Amino acid sequence: MSATIAGRFEVVRRLGSGSFAETVLARDRAADRLVAIKALTRPGNLKAYELFEREAAVLRSLRHQGVPEIFETLRADWNGTPASLLVMEYVEGQSLAEMIDGGRRLAREELLEVLLSLLGVLDYLHGRMPPVLHRDIKPANVIVRPDGTAALVDFGAVRSVFSPPGEHGSTVVGTYGYMPYEQYMGQASPASDLYAVGATVLHVVTGRPPAEFMSSEGQLAVPDELPCGEPLRGVLVRLLRPAPGDRYQNARQVRSALFGEPGTAVAVAGPASVAVATAVSPGVEALLAELPAGPRRMDRAMRRLVKRIAGSPLELMDPRTPPGAPGFDVASAAMVTLFSVITIGILPAVFLSLAATRRRRVTPFVREGIPAFGVIDDMEKVDIGFGEHLTRVRYHFEINGRTHRGSDQVTPWRTERWRVGDRVELLYLPDREFDSIIVV
Repeated sequence: MSATIAGRFEVVRRLGSGSFAETVLARDRAADRLVAIKALTRPGNLKAYELFEREAAVLRSLRHQGVPEIFETLRADWNGTPASLLVMEYVEGQSLAEMIDGGRRLAREELLEVLLSLLGVLDYLHGRMPPVLHRDIKPANVIVRPDGTAALVDFGAVRSVFSPPGEHGSTVVGTYGYMPYEQYMGQASPASDLYAVGATVLHVVTGRPPAEFMSSEGQLAVPDELPCGEPLRGVLVRLLRPAPGDRYQNARQVRSALFGEPGTAVAVAGPASVAVATAVSPGVEALLAELPAGPRRMDRAMRRLVKRIAGSPLELMDPRTPPGAPGFDVASAAMVTLFSVITIGILPAVFLSLAATRRRRVTPFVREGIPAFGVIDDMEKVDIGFGEHLTRVRYHFEINGRTHRGSDQVTPWRTERWRVGDRVELLYLPDREFDSIIVV
């Protein structure tokens, strides 16, 4: 390599290299400062060139102390061959990978400082419009400065969440052990970056790469005992859950969980749903907290959940009385017998049909739905005939910073104490345009 690049940059030393690029530390004689220069070493590779150009374009738009600033791009000779160069801020410090390789263990306070710095960077990136995903967070890409704060480097895998479906969608980038399953399928989200942060912290805490904790099902199993203790261990468990909907949905939720702020232990749907009252019973909350990632096998427990959510024909015939109320079964049976005689069997058939329709709608949500919290916007009575009614509940919920709206019909005995602004538990299906149901 030449000691001088473009007649202006004096090479100091090599910083690192990858499959497509090499990075060196150099002194910019014109600006009298140290810079990092990243050179595309495989210019004939179109995918490498695309990733290189994307990194340059994204870095130009970012301004954050945890992201290196880009100074310029240029073409210059590199080892005797013309190459594309990216000149950017040199982040002084040591990477987490270098610390791990050197046997250094971060104290708890140091680790929290690094983690909070990373969360601050991700809060900034994911809060952009459109959100920006790093997609390759790992110890080698986290630089710890002398003051203990961290910077995120190497944005070669970066991607906008809302890229057109045909653009970059088939590109699988990332590093095994640090990237979640959905990223292999080209479905990365902010929760994917948070997963990578969890895997990175697990590596730092244990000194062992996350691949060593991978189960046969492809899930990272966090050890029961970690030097960092609680609540950090519990936060790591949730960050590393296989289903993206089961993880924290944004960096602020992770920060709140670390500092024990109320409402964050089970919140899934975003900050707007954390600070409100709840219409969710503790039983439902516990049930969905233990719900395995979908698709789920429709065993007896899942069928019971379908029945619980959908309700029975008897509940529809007497929707104002809780099923567990004294005399409910006897009174409902007497009602069915009476109305069967009066209506020649038509009334029970109507409610049997309504219950069957409801079960068919609920089943795919129980099989594949992702839990979330919604906030009630309004409620109104809906006549279902024969003098009975249900309550139509309209609500909104947030996923990855985007607001979705839905509605569902619930029996009045459940909603009589609900109020606008209360929180409700949901199951939603991303592949059905975020269709959702209320879980009661």
